[in-house]
Amino acid sequence: MNNETQNPESGNVEKEFYDSIPNLNTRKEYRGGLQRFSAWFGKTSDEILAMRKQDLKEEDSFKRKRFERELEKFHAYLKEQGAATNSARTLCLGLRQFFNYYEIGMKLKRGSAVGKSVLTEKSYPLTIEDLRKMFAVANLRERVILSLAKDLGVRIGDFVRIKKADLPDLNQEAPIAFDIMTSKEEVLAKSHLSAETVELLKTYLPTIADNSNPYLFPTNGVHGIDEDTLGQNLKALAKKAGIVIPTSKQLTFHTFRKLFISTGKNVGVSDDVVKALCGKSVESDIRTYMTGIQWREAFSKIADVLKIQQMPNKNHARLEELEEMVKTLAKQLAEQIQINTVLAGFLPESKAAQVRELIKRQRSIKP
Repeated sequence: MNNETQNPESGNVEKEFYDSIPNLNTRKEYRGGLQRFSAWFGKTSDEILAMRKQDLKEEDSFKRKRFERELEKFHAYLKEQGAATNSARTLCLGLRQFFNYYEIGMKLKRGSAVGKSVLTEKSYPLTIEDLRKMFAVANLRERVILSLAKDLGVRIGDFVRIKKADLPDLNQEAPIAFDIMTSKEEVLAKSHLSAETVELLKTYLPTIADNSNPYLFPTNGVHGIDEDTLGQNLKALAKKAGIVIPTSKQLTFHTFRKLFISTGKNVGVSDDVVKALCGKSVESDIRTYMTGIQWREAFSKIADVLKIQQMPNKNHARLEELEEMVKTLAKQLAEQIQINTVLAGFLPESKAAQVRELIKRQRSIKP
């Protein structure tokens, strides 16, 4: 089953699977992986699907897990052929997602090499300073995208599917809870909207109020902005802002997710809470006990660091004003003590009192 010279024809089940994937790049990856497995296994996608369904009817658990074992073999074969760890994982996703679509998903054993990936440095490390530069040259719609993306930290697929009706009541005190059911792992993201995002939305929503398209970022048709277009817009905005992306790096929407997670770790929010805030899966035995988490407070720690608009702090300005007043009063007190000391040494008390009163009057006269 390792002869890739065969090229089985794809059936209707495969086409239906591909048609269900809106992102062209993702569709290309899954197609490449599934077709390569099909060639290696020597069966068409229709035959593989039928075999999987038949396997799941078996009482013997070993027989039911045939394709889990075959996928492990396929992964090992890819590695032997020189595939990098991340490439091998991506190629295996084709079969896994194919089965998931037809609701006969696979459950890999814990620690399986098939699901392993390694950290690469291809992704451009987006910073809050980059966001501020992009925000400065962005239009209103783009500003909402930037601010919302850094608040949510969700995957691009979940972001583009947000509809106007999904938004919470924006008249609440920020940060405002905004739960999102993620599509990839089907977990509830305990997301929030920061004060600056809320204000931007209040300005933006009236501009699309008359648009019958239900999506928050509508197109001229009936759909929302697609993933590829959003990614291209992000790159164009970075270029407009004068941000230089090295040729060895890529600026993608996923960098918002990385920025959110890394910021959460830097400010001391626990890993499980950070995951839950941006819709990453948390072990079920841990999630069960996360009922008393202060989500709002945890999000605020992250949002304070990822604040795009540097709004003036009125309390800070008032504090500086009070500090200046204290300095002035302290100086005057020191001068008064010095005057009293001198007067006490040279004048009778009655005369000294007259001089002190005269100094007091002079100070009260405004220039």
